[in-house]
Amino acid sequence: MSSSSEPEKYSIDEMMERLKTRPADENPQEGELVVREDGSQALRVRKRKRRTNQPIKEHRQHIRRSRMIQVSASLILLLFVAFGVGLAIVYANSAPFREGLIRKISRSTGAAVELERFRMNPTHANADHLALTWPEGNALASLSFSSIDADISPSSFLGNTMSGEEVSSPESYLTLRFPVPGKPVRETPAEEASQVGFKCYSSPKLHILLGDPTAPFARVDNTEVSFQSTNANDKAQMLLNRGDITIPGWPKLRLDRSSIEFRGQTVKVLGMRLWSEGDTQGVLELTGIVSPNAADRTSSLDVALESFPLEGITGAEFARLFSGKIETVSATKSNLLMLKLESPPSCSLVISFTGSLSSPFVAGGFPCLFGLSQTLGDDWFEHPEFEAGASGVLRRVDGTIMISDLNLESKGRLTLRGSVVMAPDLKLTGTLEVGVAEGVIVSARNPRINSMFGPPKSGVRWISLKVGGTATTPTDNFRQLYETAASKQQSPSDSGTPTFEDLTAPK
Repeated sequence: MSSSSEPEKYSIDEMMERLKTRPADENPQEGELVVREDGSQALRVRKRKRRTNQPIKEHRQHIRRSRMIQVSASLILLLFVAFGVGLAIVYANSAPFREGLIRKISRSTGAAVELERFRMNPTHANADHLALTWPEGNALASLSFSSIDADISPSSFLGNTMSGEEVSSPESYLTLRFPVPGKPVRETPAEEASQVGFKCYSSPKLHILLGDPTAPFARVDNTEVSFQSTNANDKAQMLLNRGDITIPGWPKLRLDRSSIEFRGQTVKVLGMRLWSEGDTQGVLELTGIVSPNAADRTSSLDVALESFPLEGITGAEFARLFSGKIETVSATKSNLLMLKLESPPSCSLVISFTGSLSSPFVAGGFPCLFGLSQTLGDDWFEHPEFEAGASGVLRRVDGTIMISDLNLESKGRLTLRGSVVMAPDLKLTGTLEVGVAEGVIVSARNPRINSMFGPPKSGVRWISLKVGGTATTPTDNFRQLYETAASKQQSPSDSGTPTFEDLTAPK
């Protein structure tokens, strides 16, 4: 409410005068009253100055600048890395790198190296072909791979080492040679082995030749291999799975699986399971230590058989005489496979065996068995089965096969004892002790048979025969003994006793 001394109405001139004479001590921050051109009034407020130092804003700007620097540095680093990787890949696929790799492989293995079409990227290395050839004096002769693929480590690009997890090849070939007596054995320097090293080398199809490639002593085909450079025992180990084993003169064998450990100059066969061709039930297992570099030393492997076909060791020719499944029995200086790895190599096998319960032991092919079947009137004697017992000692030295201490028994009928040898040319030598139950001879009522056999011993009468001929056409002297046997009471022409020709003549 205005004071009583002030007039109620002002003229324009009075209003202008009052504005001009406004006190100067008014708070400038409350504004300044101004009159616009149209006569309206307004309060002009002076702009306040913002503070230049604001901590929050400065912190945000600092974070933003730091992030920009980090992103820029990362991009620059990434570009440098990409550039470096690109240079490394280019260098790794260059001729100098390839030549350096060949030198490293050669120094690490001691072999001459052939490497074709080598390629390398940040994770893998590939080559169309790699061949290693060792000089004389090494147990290794040659090793070749096709279409190699290797998982490599990044350090391989630096050029000092070539290493990684695994090297694989779809097909590979390994040739081993025998040491030559009197000549030094070469060894690869251990300090060079670190330049090239992978944890595992594998191939689904490996071919192994032992001896001269033109006439190998043995070979393994189509086996799956995995070579571990270090196993749990800190030793190199090779695992083989499946495959065909061929030894000249031997029946063909099949490899089930094998584990081999390398211990310096010796090789330990932890276990090698073999099958006979066409039979996967019976097993032949080998264990022991082999010295491949000792030309003057015989290596022995323990042999264990379980329901293994005799034919798988002796071959089909000898199986015409004796066949069946056998098992090893404990015996001194027996159940051994002995190898002399010299030039020429030799292999001998000795097994003490017994017949397997899963299969009867059968004899056949000898003329005496056919003669007994005819003179005794019993066809069983032509191919007798010995279920009551079969035992003996089987030896195979290269191509020569011998069964000694043979004891085949069929209670109440027939017993065979003796030894038979088959030479590499299939010629037979040996003796057979044939025992026939006394009741069988008596029931035959053949005076000549009665006179041929000796006196009874424990109910069995015996005759000794000499074996000859070949495995395809064996001979013995049963016919001669039968023809020369004289009746104690009458001559053959008056007795009515049939001759051997009469008994064996076709009807």
